[in-house]
Amino acid sequence: MKWSNLNWKGKFAAVFLGSLISLAIIGLVLGIFTSLGILGAFRIILGIPYVLFLPGFLLTFIFFPLAKHNQEKSIDYIERIALSFALSIAIVPLVIFYLHLIGLQISALNSFFTILGIIIIESVAILFKNRI
Repeated sequence: MKWSNLNWKGKFAAVFLGSLISLAIIGLVLGIFTSLGILGAFRIILGIPYVLFLPGFLLTFIFFPLAKHNQEKSIDYIERIALSFALSIAIVPLVIFYLHLIGLQISALNSFFTILGIIIIESVAILFKNRI
């Protein structure tokens, strides 16, 4: 799907998702290369969308895709944002808990890569679902 074919809601969603992913990458860089000193607050602020929002936000696009025609129903952005927080709070701890049960140690780096794996799997599922 081309950028010019998207309506303003699709462009807004693409820019919003891109900005969230870039914030997550900045949070990763701050988390890996700094200790919890003066930059610890930035690490926490940039890590919150990565842990509490982005996995659920992508999952809402899998379950509730954007409406392509005017007749199709879709959820609005306020519902999507509320569901994003709820789904992220439900999914991320469960996945980390089950990885702990199979013997993986819970640490910040393992949690980051676990959440990154969730995000990548959801992104691939969205791409296959929309056939982009």
